[in-house]
Amino acid sequence: MQKNIDMVMAAFDYNRMEPCIVRETAHWAVVYKPPHLPTAPLRADERNTLVYWFLHSTEAEGDVPSDDMKTDALLDATQIDAQKSPFEYGRDIQEVQVGNKPEIRLAGRRIREAQVRGKKAIEAGLLHRLDTDTRGLVLFAKDQKVYDFLAARQEAGQMIKTYCAFVEPNLSLTMEYNGYGFDVTELSALKELSAAQRGIAAQEQVVVQERIAVKERIAAKLPLTLESQFRNFGPGAKRVAPVFPGSRHYKKDGQLYTTVIEAADILPSPPQGGEQYALFQNNDGQSLVRVRCRLSRGYRHQVRAHLAAAGLPIVGDPLYAPQGAEAPPVSLQLYAVSLEFPDPENPQRNILVALPPPDRMNP
Repeated sequence: MQKNIDMVMAAFDYNRMEPCIVRETAHWAVVYKPPHLPTAPLRADERNTLVYWFLHSTEAEGDVPSDDMKTDALLDATQIDAQKSPFEYGRDIQEVQVGNKPEIRLAGRRIREAQVRGKKAIEAGLLHRLDTDTRGLVLFAKDQKVYDFLAARQEAGQMIKTYCAFVEPNLSLTMEYNGYGFDVTELSALKELSAAQRGIAAQEQVVVQERIAVKERIAAKLPLTLESQFRNFGPGAKRVAPVFPGSRHYKKDGQLYTTVIEAADILPSPPQGGEQYALFQNNDGQSLVRVRCRLSRGYRHQVRAHLAAAGLPIVGDPLYAPQGAEAPPVSLQLYAVSLEFPDPENPQRNILVALPPPDRMNP
């Protein structure tokens, strides 16, 4: 394996509400997806998705040769009037039946990218999804050959996705999954830090020492690997549950999915006053615990369900955090911060595109 190509940003604004190109070459693009934006359309006429934004974006991070935007079979990109408002998605990508094979008719700003056939024709070169409320990095292939290459590598577990999340330790959840989480003493210590963190100045040194001690106890258990199958359950099958060995739902030949919790940090509480303190108070004044985890092949809600199984449900999660269906005080605090994947131009090396970990919760 040759030396990796690392593309790591020093700073990033996780409060931005518009997508942006983080890194782009002639063959692929890594795009930031803000929260509350669906990754992919369910129908061809949906416009409020990351796929739609990407196919209509004139934004570019790198220098892509202009002839890469041309195609013999379809319109040349120079025929698109950049001053006009974007075409409706339903007219940009349409499936029409030609014999036994659907044909894609395209218009838009990224003509070549729109020709890529992913898992669904209307998803173009999208290689993976993020939950609607998750913010972070998403990979697109810009031609069919690259899509096929990266999709195969992803299926083989060679695409590594790293997430950061702010979590709220919960004793009852971890006891339901005995052996897969942190023990009661460790989680209790995390919760007890909350009151001390808001203490008077004379207690500050004690708070620091307690925080270090708890972090060291947790670090001793890391990395913590959670491996399970999943099953859908609940009304509309909106939730998933990890299925561990020994469960009556465990299948002998079922697909296993792995999440590795690599690190946990206890962040200082924000100063009184201001938006961050309000978010902190809304979270019952608990310590801000940030974890970092990674996975390769993913299942829907995998990180969210696995962290909850470890007694570390994500702050703002309406499905897996203790508040359940109640309106969470903040949005889902899950961040897709890095992607590592084989270089399509040189499979002997990997490309890493990464954002800095969030240092605070974001609305």
